Amino acid sequence: MQTRTLALGLALLLPTAAAQTAVSVTRAVQAALTSGTEVRTAQANLDRATAANRAAQADPSTLAAAKLSAEQAQTLATVGLRAARLSTLQSAVNAYTTLLEAQENVELQSLQVQVDQKAVQVAQVKRGLGNATALDVQKAQNTLSGSTQGLADARAQVNLASGKLASLTGLAAGVRASGLGTLPTLKTTLAALRSGLENNLTSVVGAEQDVAAAQLTVKLSDNDFTPARTLQDARTALANAQRALDAAQKNANTGLSSAYQTAQNAAEQLKVAQSRESAALRSYNQDSARLKSGTISAVELQQTQLALKQAQFARLQAQGNVLESLAALSVASGQNLTGIVGT
Repeated sequence: MQTRTLALGLALLLPTAAAQTAVSVTRAVQAALTSGTEVRTAQANLDRATAANRAAQADPSTLAAAKLSAEQAQTLATVGLRAARLSTLQSAVNAYTTLLEAQENVELQSLQVQVDQKAVQVAQVKRGLGNATALDVQKAQNTLSGSTQGLADARAQVNLASGKLASLTGLAAGVRASGLGTLPTLKTTLAALRSGLENNLTSVVGAEQDVAAAQLTVKLSDNDFTPARTLQDARTALANAQRALDAAQKNANTGLSSAYQTAQNAAEQLKVAQSRESAALRSYNQDSARLKSGTISAVELQQTQLALKQAQFARLQAQGNVLESLAALSVASGQNLTGIVGT
């Protein structure tokens, strides 16, 4: 939830922020998919495998094992390209949310500095009136020094996160995140994601292909003119490939289940964060009215304002966790569940 009632102390933000190019998460992901080395390499591998398979299938002199190998290479490269795109999507989403949170943290730390500056002023006034000690003033000043350093660190983190996103996406240096927009809701079931999982993950597809290749070797070796030892070795290789496939399938299902649970947890945590933000906003609005009626001071309202900003930041982090968990689930399931179009 956004609120326009807060004075966020924008003067304390980076002076060049307004001049930076702000991009959406969709724009960042699309840029990463266009310029990403992993995706381009996977596409090149697919193009090469497709050409090789076409040639192998058209050549009447190509033997059965070679034809199967060429066909499998194209299939695996196809799945590999999808995996590369989803992996790049995840990396871009994580880099984007890190930058967005870093930007918002600058605003939070800016407000914290304002609150601590006021606390020092209050302590100094009280000290002049004999209602506070020199130690009280020193403590307030120490707190201000800490928050000032926190603001400097927050600004540095923005630059670091921006540089990482720019490097990943090929966007201009100094890029800024404009926001997350509307987040998708996880509506699909775990059972639905498991359906067809074996066709979406390179680890499982590769293991299945190893089994198919081993089965063909056994078939080609099971005759009167092939040494018995060759057939025995082929059957051993088939048994090993079947065990490897079983392990790959179990690992894929375990990873999927874990990622699905994480996504569900992130969605529930977002609801909690939104509820807390709503409560903080009500408190701020109530205190604004109390300030006008003269029942609280401006300093007290500033504390409520800070609490609201902290709740807003926590909500933003929860939103980022939702999108990151959906990106991770996309990788684990082999299908895009982030709602980011054009990927």
